[in-house]
Amino acid sequence: MGQILIRQVDGSWREPAAAGYALEAELQEILAAYPKLIPGVRGGAAACREFQSGVGPADVVVVDSSGELTLVECKLAANPQVRREIVGQMFDYAARLWKLDIDDFEAKWRTATGDDLFAAGDEEARDALARSLQDGRFHIVLAVDAINGRLKRMIEYLNAMTRPETTIIAVEYVRLVQGEIEILVPQTYGQELAEAKTADAMDRRTVWDLETYRIWLEANEPETVPNFSVFADELEAMDLEFVGSRSGLPTGGAAVRDSADNQLGTVSLFHYSVLGTAIEFNFIRMSQMPDAGAQPPASRSRFLDELEAVPGFENLGRNLRATSFTSRKPNVSLAALDADALRRGLRAVDILRH
Repeated sequence: MGQILIRQVDGSWREPAAAGYALEAELQEILAAYPKLIPGVRGGAAACREFQSGVGPADVVVVDSSGELTLVECKLAANPQVRREIVGQMFDYAARLWKLDIDDFEAKWRTATGDDLFAAGDEEARDALARSLQDGRFHIVLAVDAINGRLKRMIEYLNAMTRPETTIIAVEYVRLVQGEIEILVPQTYGQELAEAKTADAMDRRTVWDLETYRIWLEANEPETVPNFSVFADELEAMDLEFVGSRSGLPTGGAAVRDSADNQLGTVSLFHYSVLGTAIEFNFIRMSQMPDAGAQPPASRSRFLDELEAVPGFENLGRNLRATSFTSRKPNVSLAALDADALRRGLRAVDILRH
């Protein structure tokens, strides 16, 4: 490591010795303890070692404060898998996480760490992670003690061939020692390639306003278009503004506020591979409001009574009642609803607003 010199007490400069790692687990432990050493991971990140994906444990899984998901596989140069099997392993892990329900992900996290992934009220990050799982939006990091030319070429190829939602980089974590002092020197390869393709995709990514959403449904789920029109008309009648997300799959919703402009929750549409387009009522915010700002119990009760009486919404209403609004399951298939039931379900929300 000719680029690293340490000044000694006598004023001389000395190059530290390469320490390396006896086991891959040592590198795992360092990255799990200090996830900000991983490029792209933001502050407030939580890390989990040996996350069970169904095909064996992923070495390190990181979720940062914005809900971004990073998968890390650690390999040493002495391991023959570093050039071949490491890539297959990482894509196998990613495939198992793709479209995993957020509740299942949180349960696996809790099993592995003993802790909850998100603090109470951290719905924005939780929603972001849920969409990352659905869209397969993962950051894949190959953590090694030495990057060689073959690995560099693999990283270039994989970034060129994969979707913008998936980024792949390699990080060389060189471990040096001098006396009792140890130094970790990360060197990244492939980050510029990954960032460039992601930035280009973001520039071209669809913003799912109502008209764009309708056009997508006409092409992909024509059976949902009549109910989508009902959904849009009812939001307009209730003066609720639909805000579409900028993402790979159609997503958007409207904030529900009370007369004092406190946000109680959201009414949203999400696309799922099995369920198709579905409606989600999320009133977790309301469940966490102080008593002084919360809706009167009578209002909540009338809302739940009405929702439980609407065909197609009854299970959602019962679950909201049983969990005191801390859940948002089950989502309700848009295509499966009768138009009148859809109107009644949406109008029930007005009970909470006034």
